[in-house]
Amino acid sequence: MKVKIGLAQFQPVLYEKETNLEKMIQFIKEASEQGCDIVLFPEMATTGYFTREKTAELAEEAGGKSIQLLKQSAREHGVIVIAGFPEKKDGQLFNSAAIIDQDGVLLGTYQKVHLWDEEYKYFSAGSSFPVWNTEFGTIGVMICYDTEFPETARSLADKGAEMILAPTANMKPLEHFQNIYIQSRAAENQVFVATTNRIGVEETTHFFGESAAASPFGKLLVKGSGDEQLYITELDLAQIEEARSSFFYLKDRRPDLYIPEAAGRERL
Repeated sequence: MKVKIGLAQFQPVLYEKETNLEKMIQFIKEASEQGCDIVLFPEMATTGYFTREKTAELAEEAGGKSIQLLKQSAREHGVIVIAGFPEKKDGQLFNSAAIIDQDGVLLGTYQKVHLWDEEYKYFSAGSSFPVWNTEFGTIGVMICYDTEFPETARSLADKGAEMILAPTANMKPLEHFQNIYIQSRAAENQVFVATTNRIGVEETTHFFGESAAASPFGKLLVKGSGDEQLYITELDLAQIEEARSSFFYLKDRRPDLYIPEAAGRERL
């Protein structure tokens, strides 16, 4: 199966949900017109990243207005939408991503597990790595800092993810890290990995874009610049079986040795 994915790289306007959603709906329309099956947005796409003390005010439940608008647009244009947003759930706030199918059905939300820097002041950490079976393959989601932990992608691959999609808000001077992690997570798990990284400046932080996707062989399929743009690439899911029949990373693991050792080690 071949799946076309659009990486919707743009600059969310801090606090301006209406403005950001209008831009996102334009991208969904464009992605549909370009024949995309999936469109991936950045981390905290609906609100901007540094929501800080306004996080609780801006956060929404999964059934909130922002997600409803994205569900409507996904259904109208027939594409899967994955978008970062601040989520209210079970009395807590999470840095989350919504996964909406091409019929406008919310398949679920993913809560960021690894919180970066001061995110813990405003968000609770997620505690699971779910995957979703869709018409276009099995999807796992990780958010930004999650990509820097091999266990995240490995957990998703173990659960059958064929593509791991990462809404991101990566900042300068970390460009080389983003490239390394996307390619490494793809190669070591023999799955497709893609990230949409936002652009623009908030406070003194410069988000650099360079959205990218990599194949199960760890090869870059597309890499963006620092401009607002929809980057499109095609994923041939047959390459997963091809990669796994050539290199045996998953089969040759020794988790009986790794897991007890990791569990017994104190966190530094």
